Amino acid sequence: MISGTTRDPPLAFDDVPFRAIAEQSLAGFYVVLDERFVYANDTFAAMFGYGRAEFIGRHIAGCVTPDSVDEVMHNYRRRISGEVQAIHYATKGVRKDGEIVHLDLHASRVECRGRPALAGVALDITERVQAQAALRRLAKHIDSAREVERARLAREVHDVLGGMLSSAKFDVSRIVRRTSAPGLEALHAIAGSLVELMQETIETARSISDELRPASLDPLGLGPALTQAVEHFGARHGLAVAVSGTGAPEGLPPATSMQIFRIVQEALTNVARHAQASKVELKLATREGALMLRLADNGRGMDAAPRRAGSIGLFSMAERARDIGATLKIGPGGTGGTELLLRLPLAAPAA
Repeated sequence: MISGTTRDPPLAFDDVPFRAIAEQSLAGFYVVLDERFVYANDTFAAMFGYGRAEFIGRHIAGCVTPDSVDEVMHNYRRRISGEVQAIHYATKGVRKDGEIVHLDLHASRVECRGRPALAGVALDITERVQAQAALRRLAKHIDSAREVERARLAREVHDVLGGMLSSAKFDVSRIVRRTSAPGLEALHAIAGSLVELMQETIETARSISDELRPASLDPLGLGPALTQAVEHFGARHGLAVAVSGTGAPEGLPPATSMQIFRIVQEALTNVARHAQASKVELKLATREGALMLRLADNGRGMDAAPRRAGSIGLFSMAERARDIGATLKIGPGGTGGTELLLRLPLAAPAA
Protein backbone atom coordinates (compact mmCIF):
# COMPACT_ATOMS: atom_id res chain seq x y z
CA MET A 1 0.00 0.00 0.00
CA ILE A 2 1.38 3.37 -1.02
CA SER A 3 0.62 6.23 1.28
CA GLY A 4 1.24 9.92 1.21
CA THR A 5 0.40 10.33 -2.50
CA THR A 6 -1.20 13.59 -3.68
CA ARG A 7 -3.87 13.93 -6.34
CA ASP A 8 -2.99 16.31 -9.22
CA PRO A 9 -5.39 19.25 -9.58
CA PRO A 10 -7.81 19.20 -12.56
CA LEU A 11 -6.33 20.46 -15.80
CA ALA A 12 -7.42 23.88 -17.01
CA PHE A 13 -8.86 23.92 -20.51
CA ASP A 14 -5.79 25.62 -21.96
CA ASP A 15 -3.60 22.86 -20.50
CA VAL A 16 -5.45 20.07 -22.35
CA PRO A 17 -3.53 19.18 -25.52
CA PHE A 18 -6.65 19.35 -27.74
CA ARG A 19 -4.97 21.72 -30.18
CA ALA A 20 -2.09 19.31 -30.80
CA ILE A 21 -4.55 16.45 -31.25
CA ALA A 22 -6.64 18.45 -33.73
CA GLU A 23 -3.63 19.55 -35.76
CA GLN A 24 -2.35 15.98 -36.11
CA SER A 25 -5.74 14.46 -36.83
CA LEU A 26 -6.70 12.85 -40.13
CA ALA A 27 -10.13 14.43 -39.69
CA GLY A 28 -10.77 18.10 -40.38
CA PHE A 29 -11.36 20.40 -37.41
CA TYR A 30 -12.75 23.90 -37.74
CA VAL A 31 -14.32 26.80 -35.85
CA VAL A 32 -16.74 29.28 -37.44
CA LEU A 33 -17.38 32.69 -35.89
CA ASP A 34 -19.58 35.35 -37.52
CA GLU A 35 -19.96 33.10 -40.60
CA ARG A 36 -16.18 32.90 -41.18
CA PHE A 37 -13.60 30.28 -40.40
CA VAL A 38 -11.44 31.49 -37.52
CA TYR A 39 -9.70 28.14 -37.05
CA ALA A 40 -8.99 25.17 -39.32
CA ASN A 41 -6.43 22.44 -38.99
CA ASP A 42 -4.23 21.54 -41.93
CA THR A 43 -6.42 18.57 -42.82
CA PHE A 44 -9.56 20.67 -43.13
CA ALA A 45 -7.87 23.41 -45.16
CA ALA A 46 -6.34 20.78 -47.46
CA MET A 47 -9.80 19.39 -48.20
CA PHE A 48 -10.43 22.67 -50.03
CA GLY A 49 -6.96 22.79 -51.60
CA TYR A 50 -5.66 25.62 -49.39
CA GLY A 51 -2.95 26.08 -46.86
CA ARG A 52 -4.21 26.86 -43.39
CA ALA A 53 -3.10 30.49 -43.41
CA GLU A 54 -4.88 31.38 -46.65
CA PHE A 55 -8.02 29.47 -45.66
CA ILE A 56 -8.62 31.24 -42.32
CA GLY A 57 -11.08 34.10 -42.71
CA ARG A 58 -13.01 32.64 -45.62
CA HIS A 59 -16.81 32.93 -45.52
CA ILE A 60 -18.61 29.60 -45.21
CA ALA A 61 -20.97 30.40 -48.11
CA GLY A 62 -17.99 30.85 -50.41
CA CYS A 63 -16.66 27.39 -49.65
CA VAL A 64 -19.63 25.36 -50.90
CA THR A 65 -21.38 24.87 -54.22
CA PRO A 66 -24.17 27.33 -55.12
CA ASP A 67 -26.85 24.66 -54.68
CA SER A 68 -25.57 23.94 -51.16
CA VAL A 69 -25.44 27.54 -49.84
CA ASP A 70 -29.05 27.72 -48.62
CA GLU A 71 -28.79 24.47 -46.67
CA VAL A 72 -25.41 25.35 -45.15
CA MET A 73 -26.52 28.82 -44.04
CA HIS A 74 -29.83 27.50 -42.71
CA ASN A 75 -28.06 24.87 -40.61
CA TYR A 76 -25.56 27.48 -39.40
CA ARG A 77 -28.28 29.89 -38.21
CA ARG A 78 -30.26 27.14 -36.48
CA ARG A 79 -27.29 26.30 -34.28
CA ILE A 80 -26.13 29.87 -33.67
CA SER A 81 -29.66 30.86 -32.61
CA GLY A 82 -29.78 27.95 -30.17
CA GLU A 83 -32.67 26.22 -31.97
CA VAL A 84 -30.54 23.06 -32.04
CA GLN A 85 -27.22 22.29 -30.40
CA ALA A 86 -25.64 20.13 -33.11
CA ILE A 87 -26.34 19.02 -36.71
CA HIS A 88 -24.80 16.18 -38.70
CA TYR A 89 -25.21 16.34 -42.48
CA ALA A 90 -23.37 16.03 -45.81
CA THR A 91 -22.69 18.83 -48.26
CA LYS A 92 -20.58 19.73 -51.29
CA GLY A 93 -17.58 22.01 -50.97
CA VAL A 94 -15.61 23.78 -53.71
CA ARG A 95 -11.87 23.33 -53.83
CA LYS A 96 -9.43 26.09 -54.82
CA ASP A 97 -9.09 24.49 -58.27
CA GLY A 98 -12.87 24.39 -58.75
CA GLU A 99 -13.28 20.67 -58.12
CA ILE A 100 -16.12 19.41 -55.93
CA VAL A 101 -15.34 17.81 -52.56
CA HIS A 102 -18.05 15.91 -50.68
CA LEU A 103 -17.96 16.48 -46.93
CA ASP A 104 -19.55 14.81 -43.94
CA LEU A 105 -19.94 17.55 -41.30
CA HIS A 106 -20.77 17.37 -37.60
CA ALA A 107 -20.65 20.68 -35.72
CA SER A 108 -21.99 22.00 -32.42
CA ARG A 109 -22.69 25.42 -30.96
CA VAL A 110 -19.92 26.73 -28.67
CA GLU A 111 -18.82 30.04 -27.17
CA CYS A 112 -15.84 31.75 -28.80
CA ARG A 113 -14.60 35.21 -27.79
CA GLY A 114 -17.81 35.70 -25.88
CA ARG A 115 -20.02 35.06 -28.91
CA PRO A 116 -21.84 31.99 -30.26
CA ALA A 117 -19.78 30.01 -32.75
CA LEU A 118 -19.58 26.55 -34.32
CA ALA A 119 -16.90 23.94 -33.67
CA GLY A 120 -16.98 20.95 -35.94
CA VAL A 121 -15.36 17.89 -37.44
CA ALA A 122 -15.32 17.06 -41.16
CA LEU A 123 -14.57 13.96 -43.17
CA ASP A 124 -13.81 13.89 -46.88
CA ILE A 125 -16.27 11.35 -48.32
CA THR A 126 -15.64 12.19 -52.00
CA GLU A 127 -14.31 8.73 -52.85
CA ARG A 128 -17.28 7.08 -51.17
CA VAL A 129 -19.78 9.29 -53.01
CA GLN A 130 -18.05 8.66 -56.33
CA ALA A 131 -18.02 4.91 -55.67
CA GLN A 132 -21.75 4.99 -54.91
CA ALA A 133 -22.39 6.93 -58.11
CA ALA A 134 -20.34 4.41 -60.08
CA LEU A 135 -22.35 1.57 -58.53
CA ARG A 136 -25.60 3.29 -59.50
CA ARG A 137 -24.36 3.71 -63.09
CA LEU A 138 -23.37 0.04 -63.16
CA ALA A 139 -26.75 -0.99 -61.74
CA LYS A 140 -28.51 1.12 -64.39
CA HIS A 141 -26.41 -0.47 -67.14
CA ILE A 142 -27.15 -3.96 -65.81
CA ASP A 143 -30.84 -3.12 -65.59
CA SER A 144 -30.88 -1.90 -69.21
CA ALA A 145 -29.08 -5.04 -70.37
CA ARG A 146 -31.51 -7.15 -68.38
CA GLU A 147 -34.50 -5.49 -70.06
CA VAL A 148 -33.00 -6.17 -73.49
CA GLU A 149 -32.46 -9.82 -72.59
CA ARG A 150 -35.96 -10.08 -71.13
CA ALA A 151 -37.42 -8.72 -74.37
CA ARG A 152 -35.44 -11.26 -76.38
CA LEU A 153 -36.51 -14.16 -74.17
CA ALA A 154 -40.13 -12.97 -74.27
CA ARG A 155 -40.07 -13.07 -78.06
CA GLU A 156 -38.51 -16.54 -78.01
CA VAL A 157 -41.10 -17.89 -75.57
CA HIS A 158 -44.02 -16.25 -77.38
CA ASP A 159 -43.01 -16.86 -80.98
CA VAL A 160 -40.90 -20.03 -80.94
CA LEU A 161 -42.15 -21.98 -77.93
CA GLY A 162 -45.70 -20.69 -78.36
CA GLY A 163 -45.67 -21.67 -82.02
CA MET A 164 -44.38 -25.15 -81.27
CA LEU A 165 -47.01 -25.70 -78.58
CA SER A 166 -49.78 -24.47 -80.88
CA SER A 167 -48.66 -26.89 -83.60
CA ALA A 168 -48.56 -29.74 -81.09
CA LYS A 169 -52.05 -28.86 -79.89
CA PHE A 170 -53.32 -28.86 -83.48
CA ASP A 171 -51.89 -32.35 -84.08
CA VAL A 172 -53.34 -33.71 -80.84
CA SER A 173 -56.71 -32.20 -81.77
CA ARG A 174 -56.58 -34.22 -85.00
CA ILE A 175 -56.01 -37.36 -82.94
CA VAL A 176 -59.05 -36.48 -80.84
CA ARG A 177 -61.19 -36.23 -83.96
CA ARG A 178 -59.88 -39.50 -85.41
CA THR A 179 -60.40 -41.47 -82.20
CA SER A 180 -64.07 -40.68 -81.81
CA ALA A 181 -65.09 -44.01 -83.40
CA PRO A 182 -66.36 -46.88 -81.20
CA GLY A 183 -63.64 -49.00 -79.65
CA LEU A 184 -61.18 -46.07 -79.32
CA GLU A 185 -62.72 -44.49 -76.23
CA ALA A 186 -59.59 -44.91 -74.07
CA LEU A 187 -57.32 -43.34 -76.67
CA HIS A 188 -59.88 -40.59 -77.28
CA ALA A 189 -59.93 -39.73 -73.58
CA ILE A 190 -56.13 -39.61 -73.40
CA ALA A 191 -55.96 -37.36 -76.47
CA GLY A 192 -58.66 -35.09 -75.05
CA SER A 193 -56.69 -34.72 -71.81
CA LEU A 194 -53.59 -33.90 -73.85
CA VAL A 195 -55.45 -31.10 -75.64
CA GLU A 196 -56.42 -29.57 -72.29
CA LEU A 197 -52.84 -29.92 -71.03
CA MET A 198 -51.46 -28.32 -74.20
CA GLN A 199 -53.84 -25.37 -73.78
CA GLU A 200 -52.75 -24.89 -70.16
CA THR A 201 -49.11 -25.03 -71.28
CA ILE A 202 -49.74 -22.42 -74.00
CA GLU A 203 -51.37 -20.11 -71.44
CA THR A 204 -48.45 -20.63 -69.05
CA ALA A 205 -45.99 -19.77 -71.83
CA ARG A 206 -47.94 -16.60 -72.59
CA SER A 207 -47.89 -15.69 -68.89
CA ILE A 208 -44.11 -16.22 -68.72
CA SER A 209 -43.65 -14.13 -71.86
CA ASP A 210 -45.76 -11.33 -70.40
CA GLU A 211 -43.81 -11.43 -67.14
CA LEU A 212 -40.57 -11.06 -69.08
CA ARG A 213 -41.88 -8.23 -71.25
CA PRO A 214 -45.48 -7.01 -70.85
CA ALA A 215 -46.98 -7.23 -74.32
CA SER A 216 -49.65 -4.64 -73.48
CA LEU A 217 -47.25 -1.92 -72.30
CA ASP A 218 -46.12 -0.58 -75.67
CA PRO A 219 -49.41 -0.67 -77.64
CA LEU A 220 -51.81 0.22 -74.80
CA GLY A 221 -49.76 2.34 -72.42
CA LEU A 222 -48.93 2.24 -68.72
CA GLY A 223 -52.46 2.46 -67.28
CA PRO A 224 -54.00 -0.49 -69.16
CA ALA A 225 -50.82 -2.56 -68.72
CA LEU A 226 -50.90 -2.06 -64.94
CA THR A 227 -54.62 -2.79 -64.82
CA GLN A 228 -54.08 -6.04 -66.70
CA ALA A 229 -51.12 -7.00 -64.50
CA VAL A 230 -53.03 -6.41 -61.25
CA GLU A 231 -56.13 -8.24 -62.49
CA HIS A 232 -54.06 -11.23 -63.63
CA PHE A 233 -52.24 -11.19 -60.28
CA GLY A 234 -55.55 -11.25 -58.40
CA ALA A 235 -56.91 -14.09 -60.50
CA ARG A 236 -53.70 -16.14 -60.13
CA HIS A 237 -53.50 -15.75 -56.34
CA GLY A 238 -57.22 -15.62 -55.50
CA LEU A 239 -57.17 -11.98 -54.31
CA ALA A 240 -59.82 -9.31 -54.77
CA VAL A 241 -58.54 -6.33 -56.73
CA ALA A 242 -59.70 -2.72 -57.04
CA VAL A 243 -58.30 -0.57 -59.84
CA SER A 244 -59.15 3.10 -60.28
CA GLY A 245 -57.98 6.23 -62.08
CA THR A 246 -55.55 4.51 -64.42
CA GLY A 247 -55.23 7.47 -66.80
CA ALA A 248 -51.47 7.87 -67.21
CA PRO A 249 -50.39 10.95 -69.19
CA GLU A 250 -49.62 10.60 -72.87
CA GLY A 251 -46.04 10.86 -74.05
CA LEU A 252 -44.53 9.10 -71.04
CA PRO A 253 -41.12 7.77 -72.17
CA PRO A 254 -41.15 3.98 -72.73
CA ALA A 255 -38.21 3.52 -70.35
CA THR A 256 -40.09 5.42 -67.62
CA SER A 257 -43.24 3.36 -68.15
CA MET A 258 -41.19 0.17 -67.96
CA GLN A 259 -39.53 1.19 -64.68
CA ILE A 260 -42.89 2.02 -63.08
CA PHE A 261 -44.30 -1.28 -64.31
CA ARG A 262 -41.33 -3.17 -62.82
CA ILE A 263 -41.77 -1.38 -59.47
CA VAL A 264 -45.42 -2.48 -59.32
CA GLN A 265 -44.44 -5.97 -60.48
CA GLU A 266 -41.87 -6.29 -57.67
CA ALA A 267 -44.37 -4.94 -55.14
CA LEU A 268 -46.97 -7.51 -56.21
CA THR A 269 -44.36 -10.25 -55.88
CA ASN A 270 -43.76 -9.12 -52.28
CA VAL A 271 -47.52 -9.18 -51.61
CA ALA A 272 -47.71 -12.77 -52.87
CA ARG A 273 -44.71 -13.88 -50.81
CA HIS A 274 -45.20 -12.10 -47.52
CA ALA A 275 -48.42 -10.12 -47.10
CA GLN A 276 -51.06 -12.85 -46.62
CA ALA A 277 -53.50 -10.32 -48.07
CA SER A 278 -56.99 -10.83 -49.46
CA LYS A 279 -57.23 -7.57 -51.43
CA VAL A 280 -54.97 -5.31 -53.50
CA GLU A 281 -55.82 -1.76 -54.60
CA LEU A 282 -54.18 0.20 -57.43
CA LYS A 283 -54.75 3.87 -58.16
CA LEU A 284 -52.98 5.86 -60.88
CA ALA A 285 -53.69 9.55 -61.43
CA THR A 286 -52.17 12.79 -62.65
CA ARG A 287 -52.37 15.56 -60.07
CA GLU A 288 -50.53 18.82 -59.43
CA GLY A 289 -48.09 18.30 -62.28
CA ALA A 290 -47.09 14.80 -61.20
CA LEU A 291 -47.99 11.20 -61.85
CA MET A 292 -49.24 9.65 -58.61
CA LEU A 293 -49.38 5.88 -58.09
CA ARG A 294 -50.71 4.07 -55.03
CA LEU A 295 -50.60 0.33 -54.50
CA ALA A 296 -51.97 -1.00 -51.21
CA ASP A 297 -52.87 -4.36 -49.69
CA ASN A 298 -54.74 -5.38 -46.56
CA GLY A 299 -52.15 -7.91 -45.40
CA ARG A 300 -50.17 -8.17 -42.20
CA GLY A 301 -47.81 -5.30 -42.98
CA MET A 302 -44.06 -4.97 -43.45
CA ASP A 303 -43.13 -5.25 -39.77
CA ALA A 304 -44.75 -8.66 -39.44
CA ALA A 305 -43.47 -10.05 -42.75
CA PRO A 306 -40.19 -12.01 -42.64
CA ARG A 307 -37.33 -10.56 -44.66
CA ARG A 308 -34.65 -12.65 -46.26
CA ALA A 309 -31.07 -11.66 -45.49
CA GLY A 310 -29.60 -9.96 -48.53
CA SER A 311 -32.99 -9.39 -50.22
CA ILE A 312 -32.69 -6.57 -52.74
CA GLY A 313 -36.35 -6.13 -53.71
CA LEU A 314 -36.88 -2.83 -51.85
CA PHE A 315 -33.47 -1.55 -52.93
CA SER A 316 -34.27 -2.41 -56.56
CA MET A 317 -37.56 -0.51 -56.42
CA ALA A 318 -35.87 2.52 -54.85
CA GLU A 319 -33.15 2.56 -57.52
CA ARG A 320 -35.71 2.28 -60.32
CA ALA A 321 -37.61 5.24 -58.86
CA ARG A 322 -34.38 7.23 -58.54
CA ASP A 323 -33.47 6.51 -62.17
CA ILE A 324 -36.65 8.16 -63.47
CA GLY A 325 -36.61 11.06 -60.99
CA ALA A 326 -39.50 9.77 -58.88
CA THR A 327 -39.92 9.57 -55.12
CA LEU A 328 -40.97 6.26 -53.59
CA LYS A 329 -42.38 5.64 -50.13
CA ILE A 330 -43.27 2.19 -48.78
CA GLY A 331 -44.76 1.80 -45.35
CA PRO A 332 -47.82 0.90 -43.28
CA GLY A 333 -51.18 1.63 -44.88
CA GLY A 334 -53.78 3.84 -43.27
CA THR A 335 -55.99 0.89 -42.35
CA GLY A 336 -53.33 -1.79 -42.06
CA GLY A 337 -51.32 -3.70 -44.60
CA THR A 338 -48.64 -2.08 -46.73
CA GLU A 339 -48.87 0.97 -48.96
CA LEU A 340 -46.60 1.98 -51.85
CA LEU A 341 -46.70 5.62 -52.98
CA LEU A 342 -44.82 6.77 -56.08
CA ARG A 343 -44.71 10.39 -57.27
CA LEU A 344 -43.18 11.27 -60.64
CA PRO A 345 -42.95 14.99 -61.51
CA LEU A 346 -43.99 15.55 -65.12
CA ALA A 347 -42.22 17.96 -67.45
CA ALA A 348 -44.33 20.96 -68.40
CA PRO A 349 -45.47 20.84 -72.06
CA ALA A 350 -43.54 23.06 -74.44
CA ALA A 351 -45.20 26.36 -75.29
